[in-house]
Amino acid sequence: MSEPFSRLPLRGIVVFEAAARHGKFGVAAGELQMTQAGVSQHIAQLEAELGLPLFLRTRRGVVLTPAGEKLLEVAQNSLRRMADGYGQVQRMAGRRAINLLTDYGFATWWLLPRIAALSEMMPDVEIRLVTQQSCDEMTDGEFDLAVLFGHGDWPGFRARMLFAEEVYPVCAPSYAAGRKGAASMAEIAEMRLLHLRGAGKQRWFGWEDWFATAGINRPARRQELSFNNYQIVLQAVLLGQGVGLGWTPLVDDLVAEGALVRLSAQALRSSRGYHLIEPAKAPANPLVEQVVNWLLAAAPLVPGRLPDMLAQAAE
Repeated sequence: MSEPFSRLPLRGIVVFEAAARHGKFGVAAGELQMTQAGVSQHIAQLEAELGLPLFLRTRRGVVLTPAGEKLLEVAQNSLRRMADGYGQVQRMAGRRAINLLTDYGFATWWLLPRIAALSEMMPDVEIRLVTQQSCDEMTDGEFDLAVLFGHGDWPGFRARMLFAEEVYPVCAPSYAAGRKGAASMAEIAEMRLLHLRGAGKQRWFGWEDWFATAGINRPARRQELSFNNYQIVLQAVLLGQGVGLGWTPLVDDLVAEGALVRLSAQALRSSRGYHLIEPAKAPANPLVEQVVNWLLAAAPLVPGRLPDMLAQAAE
């Protein structure tokens, strides 16, 4: 007996995925070319059918509930598989398309604000952005080009550095209200720290690493919060819930725009970073080379200047 797929609210799941990925119904509405009220209606229908809330509404956006986190994981895995299959059929029909794989953070905070320029440069090519939280297990047919975080050692793939890892503390202007200079290590230790935690071995810097650079022990916890998704960490920071670690280039635009405040000139750097990844056995593809050249040209344009208060403090 065939599965009753017709009963699945597929449109609602697509809307939910976009809203969860962005953390804001308005941004999701823009991506989906819908009204914000339409996004809210789809989410309300899903929650009514499931009998569980998927989001916690806040004044600055939305945060996933445990049920929402589970549905997001399932939805993104399923939608990615559907997109892969659809792309394979497209290529059979001879359509010009590029499958670009990356993680949620890079897609949301760096690529999406710039992707319109890429589309304008390649108007007759469909840019298919595929996002997933974990990119540990990849196959040659999964993508044409990827931008992934790591050491650059992906067996079976060619990798070249796009952005080196650099991490520094950030908070919302409301959380830093009244501050006229850079915060000291001791001052930051007194603030509410927001952590990114993973289920397995941690492959990124944590607050313990940042404090260790100054040769001091990590301070005792003070009503700290932990999340398993960097999207949620940044949303919490933007909502003024505390201080988080910001990764270049993900937070650089937000700092330059004033949405986030860089609290210290102290930064952590490593040999890790975001890399351009291509299947080693893939034939030369002029379309991929165009995208690679565009990314390499755009990377140096990421704002790197310190806020005025830090520049003054360093003088």
